[in-house]
Amino acid sequence: MITSRESIGPATCGLPVRIGARWRLAKGGLSLMLGLSSLLGFLLASPAASPSLLLLVGGVVLLAGGAAALNSLQEWRQDRLLRRTMHRPLPRGELVPGQALRQAVLLIGCGLLLLSLFPGPHPVALGLLAVVLYNGVYTPLKAKTALALVPGAVCGSLPVVIGWVAGGGRPESPITALLMALLILWQLPHFWLLSLSYYDDYAAGALPHILRHLPESAMRRLLVPWVFALAVVMLLFTLLPLGVEGLFRGVIMAIAATLVPVFVLQAFPCHPPNYRKLFVFLNLVLFVFILVVCAARISLDSVAGQPSRTIVWSERL
Repeated sequence: MITSRESIGPATCGLPVRIGARWRLAKGGLSLMLGLSSLLGFLLASPAASPSLLLLVGGVVLLAGGAAALNSLQEWRQDRLLRRTMHRPLPRGELVPGQALRQAVLLIGCGLLLLSLFPGPHPVALGLLAVVLYNGVYTPLKAKTALALVPGAVCGSLPVVIGWVAGGGRPESPITALLMALLILWQLPHFWLLSLSYYDDYAAGALPHILRHLPESAMRRLLVPWVFALAVVMLLFTLLPLGVEGLFRGVIMAIAATLVPVFVLQAFPCHPPNYRKLFVFLNLVLFVFILVVCAARISLDSVAGQPSRTIVWSERL
């Protein structure tokens, strides 16, 4: 393994640059989104805002960041060949592989430690499963088959399930399937839009990818049924007895009603759409959806005025 700066490229040693490189190595934005999704799962199981939520979100963010850092270490040579990834910290020489490995081990260890403070084996077990799927299955398979997206999507849906079981939800509950469907149906269009933004990287690249088999126009049309299914799952949160009512229900219905037409219109444009804007729009829709459902659940606890099933901070520790 390469450990010297000279063997990988000139590393910039300024503190702000190093902090930024560490953040990008951990894919900080995506890790925060996954942490937010765990908050959704927890509040669906136990509608109360308590300090234990900080443990949960912190644990998931650290775990996701550690897995992302390990993924960057696994793929840094390949990342040098793609426009989308050539500016990551390892290909640019801002960090060296040894630093990435230490960061990955530290973040994964701290994330699992925080999840272990919740009762029962499920939060930690699901966290370990997510790391195994992402770094042990999805990452190696990416170089062999486009179907690597399947274990990757399952892995990406586990943080919300970690939140669900940490809040007292049963793993075998139908809500588990609903939560996983929400994240899986978001992830695939999320990845495809990112790929379309760098079409040449994937259509003619060495890695297996659906863009090597479908033209760009067909790929745009493929987005529509996935986004439609995502909108349906969002609406199910308002139809099932989950406490998403009144104004909260109206906001979610408006979100779902906006999501589908936007992607239908982009499927048959006169000119190629701005995939980056669609990517940001899709992520923003999920972000707002999670915030609205979380707010609806917290409002239930404040109205009820009853002790929640959430274990208080002192009992967690």
